[in-house]
Parts: sequence; C-alpha cells; structure tokens
Amino acid sequence: MIRIIGFSGILTGCCCCGLCIVRDRGRYVEECRQWLILLKMMENEIAFQKSSLPEICMRISERLPEEKKNFLKRVGTEMKKNGGETLGEIWSRESRPLFQKVSLRREIRERLTALGETLRFEDEAMQRRVILDLEKELEEHMEKERQLNESKNRLTLCMGVMCGVLITILLL
Repeated sequence: MIRIIGFSGILTGCCCCGLCIVRDRGRYVEECRQWLILLKMMENEIAFQKSSLPEICMRISERLPEEKKNFLKRVGTEMKKNGGETLGEIWSRESRPLFQKVSLRREIRERLTALGETLRFEDEAMQRRVILDLEKELEEHMEKERQLNESKNRLTLCMGVMCGVLITILLL
C-alpha cells in the first residue's frame, strides 16, 4: 500500500513539474498580450482623444493590471512634473524595474523600452505609426510563441508523465 502511494506521489510530482513549465510558457504569452493591449489603448487614445502623452498614460493606467498601472502612473506623473527629462528617458528608466520582474525576449524588451524615445515626435500620425509597427511586431512574436508552445507543451507534458513512469519502474 505504501509503495502504491509513493509511486503515485512520484508520478503526480513529475506531472505537476511538466504542468508548471507549461504554465510559465503561458504566462509569457499572456505578458505579451498585456503589452499588446497597452499599445492598442495608447494608439486609440492618440487617434481619437487627441490627448497629450502624460494624460494618455494616466488614463490608460486605470484599465491595466497592477504592475503596468503603477508603471504608467509613474511615467505620467514624471512627465507632468516637467523636470526637464524627455519621455524616452522617463519611459526607459521606469520600465527597467518592470522588465526585471518579467522575462520577455531581449529584442521585444528593447523595443518596448525604446518606445518612449520613438514617441518623441509631435505629429500624432507618426506616433500612431510607431505604435502600430510595434503592435504588428508584437502580434507576430506572440503568434510564433503560441505555435511553438503548442508543440513544446505536448512534449513537456509527455516527458513529465514518462519521467514519472520511468522513476517508478526503476524503483520497483
């Protein structure tokens, strides 16, 4: 009886290990999706509200998860203080701690960090174009990750089960 409980515990542990890896991959895609939502909201605010960037950051921050909410509020308040810093400097400084908590790919993280610098244009159409280009790039990246994760997730779950079975067989 104790052996059966031990074997089922090992099998369950190995399966849960595989599920944790799959869940982490899902978090990455979710993080990309949240950034995509943020970019779409910014683009809509620029296009239809004709607001300034500090107002946009403050308004959007109310509709986002806690981490991004605090990030955009800090960017908006720093810009309103008008301490002589540009949007790019404030954006990149405030985004660094945010990206330390989240593991985005280096190229995506660099593009999102540089977004503040690329939004320095006064022309609304140019700002929208920059955001739309980044949205398109992020959507393509997300789709590639999603497709890659489908096959990787199946393999990971199978490996978790197989490792559990192999360990139980070895312990017999």
